[in-house]
Amino acid sequence: MAARGEAILEVVRAAFPPRFALEGDRTGLQVGRVDREIERVLCTLDLTLAVAEEARDRGAQLVLSHHAVIYRRLEDLRTDQVRGRILETLLKHDVAVYVPHTALDVVPGGLNDHLAELVGLRDPRFLEATGSDGARLLVAPAPPDAEAFGSLLCAQGAQRAWRSGDRLEVLADERTVTFLARRVEERCGVPPTVFPLASHERRRGIGRIGTLERPESLQGLARRLKHRTGAPGVRVVSTEPDVVVSKVAVLGGDGRSFVPAAAAAGADALVTGDIDHHTALDARARGLNVIDLGHWASERQAAALLARGLRERLADLGVEVFESEVDTNPFEWL
Repeated sequence: MAARGEAILEVVRAAFPPRFALEGDRTGLQVGRVDREIERVLCTLDLTLAVAEEARDRGAQLVLSHHAVIYRRLEDLRTDQVRGRILETLLKHDVAVYVPHTALDVVPGGLNDHLAELVGLRDPRFLEATGSDGARLLVAPAPPDAEAFGSLLCAQGAQRAWRSGDRLEVLADERTVTFLARRVEERCGVPPTVFPLASHERRRGIGRIGTLERPESLQGLARRLKHRTGAPGVRVVSTEPDVVVSKVAVLGGDGRSFVPAAAAAGADALVTGDIDHHTALDARARGLNVIDLGHWASERQAAALLARGLRERLADLGVEVFESEVDTNPFEWL
């Protein structure tokens, strides 16, 4: 079975709303077209030449890549160069590419929540707020299978769905309301009436901060995360020997610019990736310990999270969603 590419991207955008991405981020449909039938979707952290060839060989018509395939400005499109060969492989075989990037970082259940769970944070909250959404109440005539249909809507992003007399009522946030309204119209035969609910406003943000179940040595936490993430090596910036940490901030990928926010929030440590020499010195001067897992290890679950977020939503469309089997970690530790 297959589904129209536009319908699949509607589901993708409902799961990872573009407005959740940070300002200026390179997101959206970057390569190819979706005005056709799509049967197979490949999810990946990075879109290297090996991943482009994997998409070709495994018959994917759409790739969801956490990192942009077109990030820096293209000065040319030479197919004797690697960047050109990646795009050539995709275009020759009609493989489209969609990039959610920081929308996956911000969305509930995304990369930052996953990293907070690995660390073991209690009651994590946003490290830095990035926006907010009000809720919407959708009301339509109840279909005969209102209870079963309500359960399906909840699996596809609704906060709640229930029968109220002869009406179906669905609570949705702004990221899913358009998609859910269409599903309700398809099943109920009329467009739902949509009511704004300011009292259900939901804030969103990047990064997470919380406390550990019990204080832990920085070295012990770093070793535990190295094992849990599969990082080949971990770098640690400590403010003093044998330091113990309790309040921890996390941010997958490049967390250099969030050192001031983590320190200002009172974090004992920041777990992230891509810390450079000068940022490390700045963190230590601010009294902030750092665990640098590396960019790849801190975000290696991106493909699995993308796939998990789409499989259930796309199941009734007959679209196969699978993860890349290519290891894109570029570093070796000696």
